[in-house]
Amino acid sequence: MLQKVMCGYTTPISKFKSNPNAALAEAEGDAIAISSNNQIQFYAVPAALFEEMTMFCEYAQRGTTELKSIPASFTAEGLNMDEITSAMATKASNGTNGDYEEWP
Repeated sequence: MLQKVMCGYTTPISKFKSNPNAALAEAEGDAIAISSNNQIQFYAVPAALFEEMTMFCEYAQRGTTELKSIPASFTAEGLNMDEITSAMATKASNGTNGDYEEWP
């Protein structure tokens, strides 16, 4: 079964459990996909990145500012960020269960 990995780093859960701080340091501030039995189980996201992602979604949900002014270090070249953040905000505000690992 194919599984989409939503970040650039992945590690087995056994390695992550033995030293989570080393894994996060090696990723240099990026998220890490943690796998077990060759399936992504969860993502480990450093606090600073989580705060940026939260701020990014809050701005998009409020619609009070253009996304270009959000102080985020992550970008998505070639993607329509207005569409993506609107879909994310809608799913988050509606609390729908569904396919959260594949945003439009």
